[in-house]
Amino acid sequence: MSMDFSKAQWCKAGDVDREYALFELIYEDVILLDVGYSDDGVFEIAFDEGIANKITDWDSFSRVIEYGRRLADADK
Repeated sequence: MSMDFSKAQWCKAGDVDREYALFELIYEDVILLDVGYSDDGVFEIAFDEGIANKITDWDSFSRVIEYGRRLADADK
C-alpha cells in the first residue's frame, strides 16, 4: 500500500518522561512514527505498527522526516 504523507500531520506527544519532546506523525488517527531527540541529544526515529507494509518514495519520506526534525529542533 502506497503512503501519501501529504495527508499526515505532526503532533507533539504528551506525557513523555524524557528531556526532549517526541513528535508523532499521524495519518487517519493512526500513529505512523515518532521522531525526537534522545536524552543524549541524538535524533531518533521510532516506527510504529501503523506504518507496517506501507510503501513510499525516498523523496517524500525524507521530506516528512526533515520536517519532523525541524519541529524537534525548534522545541529543544
